[in-house]
Amino acid sequence: MDSLAQLHDIEGLDVISWWPLAPGWWAVLIVSISILLAVFIFYYRKRAFKQSWQHDVLSQLSVIENTLLKTNAQGTAIELSELIRRVAMHHSSRIDCAGLEGKTWLVWLTQHDPHQFDWETKGQWLIEAPYAPFTTPLPLESIHDFIKAIRGWVK
Repeated sequence: MDSLAQLHDIEGLDVISWWPLAPGWWAVLIVSISILLAVFIFYYRKRAFKQSWQHDVLSQLSVIENTLLKTNAQGTAIELSELIRRVAMHHSSRIDCAGLEGKTWLVWLTQHDPHQFDWETKGQWLIEAPYAPFTTPLPLESIHDFIKAIRGWVK
């Protein structure tokens, strides 16, 4: 017999399957899913915070702080009083603090403030300002201290 007739064609290589994945591809897959999940959680929490009462209070405090020189003492005192009452009601029950006014309100704030801000001595203007004449100047240093204290409660 002819020796060439005994030769067979070369068979092709088997098709390489893409499954199961090599360990390197598993690592790439796990890392990319982890990154996508972290980004999703970050934006979800950021969006949830923007919809929360805390974001509302902090944004109102920023507006008050930016317009301090343009507003009167009564308006600023009323706004800050409303904000601190909202924050206090979130931290404590409505029954505990909603009906308090005057000196008892300031005493309650001093006792329940997590950062121990002295509301009794530094907050006297908060009680007196709504009843003062329109031309009464704002105690800017006290207002900045108040805003800082309210931010401390919110965070």
